[in-house]
Amino acid sequence: MNDVASLRIEAAHKTISEVFSDQYAFSIPSYQRPYAWESTQVKELLADLTEAMQPANGSDGFYFLGSIVLVKSHGSPEARVIDGQQRLTTLTILLSVLRDLTEAEATRLKRERYVKQAADLDLGLKEKLRLQLRKKDQPFFEQHVQASGATASLPALDSVNGSKARIVENAGIIRKRLIEIGEEARSELIRFLLQNCYLVVVEVPTDTAARRIFTVLNARGLDLTATDILKADLIERAGEDNEARLAERWESHEAALGRENFNDLFVQIRMIFQREKPRSSLEAGFPVSVPIFRERPVEFMDKVLDRYAEALALSGDDKRLAARFDARTAQLVQSLHRLDNKDWLAPLLLAFGQADEGRDIDIPEFVFKLERLAYYLFVLRADVNMRMARYADVLDELDPPPASDKEKKERRERSTGLAMTQSEAFAMFEKLDGAVYLVTRVVKPLLLRLEQASHDGSASYDYPTITVEHVCPQTVADGSQWQQWFPSQEEHADLVHRLGNLVLLNVRKNSSASNYNFATKKLTYFAMDDTCAFTLTAEVRGYDSWSPADVRRRQADVVNRLAKAWRLTDDYQSWKDAQTDVK
Repeated sequence: MNDVASLRIEAAHKTISEVFSDQYAFSIPSYQRPYAWESTQVKELLADLTEAMQPANGSDGFYFLGSIVLVKSHGSPEARVIDGQQRLTTLTILLSVLRDLTEAEATRLKRERYVKQAADLDLGLKEKLRLQLRKKDQPFFEQHVQASGATASLPALDSVNGSKARIVENAGIIRKRLIEIGEEARSELIRFLLQNCYLVVVEVPTDTAARRIFTVLNARGLDLTATDILKADLIERAGEDNEARLAERWESHEAALGRENFNDLFVQIRMIFQREKPRSSLEAGFPVSVPIFRERPVEFMDKVLDRYAEALALSGDDKRLAARFDARTAQLVQSLHRLDNKDWLAPLLLAFGQADEGRDIDIPEFVFKLERLAYYLFVLRADVNMRMARYADVLDELDPPPASDKEKKERRERSTGLAMTQSEAFAMFEKLDGAVYLVTRVVKPLLLRLEQASHDGSASYDYPTITVEHVCPQTVADGSQWQQWFPSQEEHADLVHRLGNLVLLNVRKNSSASNYNFATKKLTYFAMDDTCAFTLTAEVRGYDSWSPADVRRRQADVVNRLAKAWRLTDDYQSWKDAQTDVK
């Protein structure tokens, strides 16, 4: 008998009030990765909780936060966290902020217990924090989050890095949002969080068994996927006469796209039909959101799956896109695929599907506007709720909902869809003119998009390694040429991470080369044959100096290129004029 089968395994769903209680004393083993949740995930959590609290949201009055896997002996509260530390840490931050913002002292002291176990001599309990992060992170976490009142005076974000920066940033986001909603709403939130939000807690008494359980829970290649379950459902609905034929076509699409892409295809199809953020799992929600799947399974295969599987395959084939439409369209779709989300894919698949039906749709123009919108949302780091609402409006433009569907039309505030307003353009230019290098996952796709806007479209990017390099280095050595050009630390900090000071290289970064003087960089680091394939990098070689004035001129030039590529030149000029007026 294997280790897991012979051990006592306990799994149960528990409310957050049960999880953050004397039943558990959580600790994060030192081998675990550091806290890494980003602001987008925290904003999504807050938005989801707010939505789930609404009476008519379809959540049945509760919200599921996922599962955690613990090494825990029966009868002892000590629990080492094998999986779930990101959720537990974020929930601790949320509970700490809720505590610190509580106005009534007695209530604030009561809410302290969800962060810290109070001492009780009668019960033999010592004062103890509910969650202990890795030893490397815990002192900081206790000082700036768990200690009573700590979240009222968070350290400056630019004074910390790594997991500490994530803690500070996320605590700041949560605190700002909770201040905005007021004391009454905060009390409603903590009641909902404690009583109506659940985690599935899996408890195993040994590390080896816990890691094995974790592997089983996350073994995607072995477990049934959502599409496996949907396939069985579809074939059962279609009947024996259609079983073999539909199974063969289904499996053909899956083999052509790959299991991961095939599963994502169903996510996009659901969005095309549902046009709002899903509130249930794919396997449970798809038949409800896509009625044709449930009611007419053969027609679903003929009119939906075949069409959108072909559209998805087309979206990943540059040569076919260029041949069917034009080279620019292929490049813009390639640019979309560089983003860190696929929410734009549903509108693209619907447009391709309509074109296949013979609808009068200008695909090159549609793709241009979709790519521009996607980069606006990307540069602003819009959360998933904002993205999905905006793309739902784009879907409504392509395929307007029935006039009688009043509820769906009024469910959210409508946007301009594919069109960009001047205020949105201004917001994007504000971000593009800032320290883009420091924004998570933005800089490389943005530089590659800028590269596309800087040449005639004939270049390709089939390189194994593409890295981003600062022209003026991030650290200026004393007595160097860079220090002569950038004597002001404030001016250096203001310019060093902007687009105008960044280039692309087709080589791995060389930390020593980063500090070469400008002339040496141009002759060696920026003069390699492969590197010169990048227009942005080759252009830098034409400069005789790289002073703050040079960086500012180049910054204005490269942002103007993007504005021109996205047909926002007039808006950019208006934005620049507005900046001048402010100054």
